[in-house]
Amino acid sequence: MEMMQYFWMFCAGLIAIGKGRGIIRWSIAGYFFGWLVPVVLFFLSVKTEKVKRREAMITDWAEGIATKKEFEDVATVDDLFKQLEKPKGLS
Repeated sequence: MEMMQYFWMFCAGLIAIGKGRGIIRWSIAGYFFGWLVPVVLFFLSVKTEKVKRREAMITDWAEGIATKKEFEDVATVDDLFKQLEKPKGLS
């Protein structure tokens, strides 16, 4: 029975993310009230402004990680120019 409570928490959290609602509040409610919470969440309207803000935050976070990996070996501007130079013998 206890595993089902965690399942309903997870479902409520996922639906809350998609609807732009408070994730923690709805997940806790899912723990206590079970299947009823995802059903109620499913019928609530979407808060589009909050969903857009969350999407922008996730995009910025992902781009930051990608940028950090891309420029990991770059310490100076000269390092950037070295990456643009073609190795001799390959052209």
